[in-house]
Amino acid sequence: METKMKRTLYMLVLLIAAIFFGDLIGSVSAGAFRWLGYSKSFTFNPGTFIDSDVFKLTFGIFVSFNVCQVLFVLLAFFIYYKTAPKLIAGK
Repeated sequence: METKMKRTLYMLVLLIAAIFFGDLIGSVSAGAFRWLGYSKSFTFNPGTFIDSDVFKLTFGIFVSFNVCQVLFVLLAFFIYYKTAPKLIAGK
């Protein structure tokens, strides 16, 4: 595998793990630490694009994130820049 591809895959795995575990920990700790569970949502729903008797086609985007996810993503970037050169080089 190419070095650039390894780095991209490593960053993608770190980001997905950070988003998943940040959401999990933010949801679980929302009772004790409310500020970690504070979330914000963005929705883009323009309505129905194609509407016929046979099918209906609608496009929309819903994005939600909480404080814990943001902290975990920042931590993932820090971990990536500290460990990627050593991990990819095999040291």
